[in-house]
Amino acid sequence: RIGIGVASFTEVVGAGNSKDYDILGLKMFDSAELRIHPTGKAILKLGVQTQGQGHETTFAQIVAQELGIPYTDIKVMYGDTDTTPYGLGTYASRSTPVGGAATAVISRKLREKARKLAAHLLEASEDDLEWEVGKFTVKGTDVSATIQDIAFAAYTNHPEGMEAGLEGVHYYDPPNMTYPFGTYIVVVEVDTGDSSWKVLDMAAVDDCGVRINPMIVEGQIHGGLTEGFAMSNMQWITFDDNGNCIGSNFMDYLVPTAYETPKFKMGETVTPSPHHPIGAKGVGESATVGSPAAFINAVVDAVESYGVTNIDMPALPHRVWGAINGIEVKP
Repeated sequence: RIGIGVASFTEVVGAGNSKDYDILGLKMFDSAELRIHPTGKAILKLGVQTQGQGHETTFAQIVAQELGIPYTDIKVMYGDTDTTPYGLGTYASRSTPVGGAATAVISRKLREKARKLAAHLLEASEDDLEWEVGKFTVKGTDVSATIQDIAFAAYTNHPEGMEAGLEGVHYYDPPNMTYPFGTYIVVVEVDTGDSSWKVLDMAAVDDCGVRINPMIVEGQIHGGLTEGFAMSNMQWITFDDNGNCIGSNFMDYLVPTAYETPKFKMGETVTPSPHHPIGAKGVGESATVGSPAAFINAVVDAVESYGVTNIDMPALPHRVWGAINGIEVKP
């Protein structure tokens, strides 16, 4: 039997703002510290901790986009609370909504100081300068100063009365959450003989606002879809009559390999978040929110003619068999 399952979702991520959210009284803003050296290279220290999302790449890309420093010249640091600024963590997909926003804002603050330095270097009014990624140019001319020229001047030729250096820290208090959303469609085939099922096709369309690094975003969605498949198909923690956990190792609690994992078709729409300086939203958990329902909906749809209206996750073969035959099957 063939079944089609559809699930649409809206998630809320980016925990803040400090007026409404705290952990034991600790307000849920986050931070970024950016220092541009005289060489024009930079070091970015984050309050959020990576869990493998690729902070070294994406946060460097934010600075590169805002200031024009090559991302390969930007060192990203995190996790050492002796040297990094205060932060509340990466959970709930809040790295980009909060930490990424802090990075964008401090980059823009330093760009405004760089404008004053450029005006001094070029002997022009700040209002006569035009910014394009990586340099300020005097309007109507080809006279310009690169961000590297400006960084060197910040330590060697800054205007009288200006504090030397080109560095700063920003604590970002988000005005609101961000709301990624998406729709997933799954086609499954259920073998009513042994009650097993397999995925024939799946399409996933996500909207996480502006994508800083599309490949990393797709990788996170792939991982989430795989975990959604695992939750709906095989992963189960349960206990015997004596209270012993019988899903306590990776022989019993199954993790899908590349062999079991179906192929995914990816799509996207882009709705920039109005609550974020670059319009980005979190995405790390999105696929685990929408995909389990899509998988289970497809299995239920395939056996609906037997009067089945619900199958609890995971839809293991004996559960599907029990649903088809109207028999309550114990775990």
